Amino acid sequence: MSATDYPYRARLRSKSQFLRVLGQGRIYPGRECIVRLCENEVGFARLGMAAPRQYGNAVRRNRFRRLVRAAFRELQDELGGVDVFVAPRRGLDEPTLAGLRADLMTAPANAREQRPRGARRRR
Repeated sequence: MSATDYPYRARLRSKSQFLRVLGQGRIYPGRECIVRLCENEVGFARLGMAAPRQYGNAVRRNRFRRLVRAAFRELQDELGGVDVFVAPRRGLDEPTLAGLRADLMTAPANAREQRPRGARRRR
């Protein structure tokens, strides 16, 4: 996929795909959004997002979605085989493309550094 593509296959579409990411995915809170990552079996990154009504009116929610899609387009090749779910942070006034891009970039980096669930920290 090229950097300007956001094809249909790069989206989380079914309820079961969303529930898998929400149930099994790891949470990475960023400055502008909450990112959940879950490994997938298809080998390329897929994006799902939610912008609830509590976030604001339709214009505000759609702007958030547009910016998330733009950031995802730029980073999808670097993300690899993961499903990404993005939701806005509470109290976020005005999302920026640079901020969302940074949040999407740091989540996989943090995922590589984290120890597996249930593993104990060495002292």
